[in-house]
Amino acid sequence: MQKIWAKIITDHRVKKSIIHDCGEKVNTANFYNNVRQICEKLKIPTPVVLNTYAENFVVFNILKFRQRDFLEEVPFDALVLESGED
Repeated sequence: MQKIWAKIITDHRVKKSIIHDCGEKVNTANFYNNVRQICEKLKIPTPVVLNTYAENFVVFNILKFRQRDFLEEVPFDALVLESGED
């Protein structure tokens, strides 16, 4: 079972974080749905998720969304996702 630790970063500090239980191993096909669910839990807009983002997350187990990845204005500097196994 895979989990994703999602952190909202402002001024180099973690302002809010959650651990999202994915239920299954994250791959490029289900990555967007996991990001959408995480954003719903954090009550923030969903960023634009490119295929390269999903591929890099699967390979490196970490991904940082910056303000430019969101269509709306967001009140934080970054959304960081880190993968972990249970």
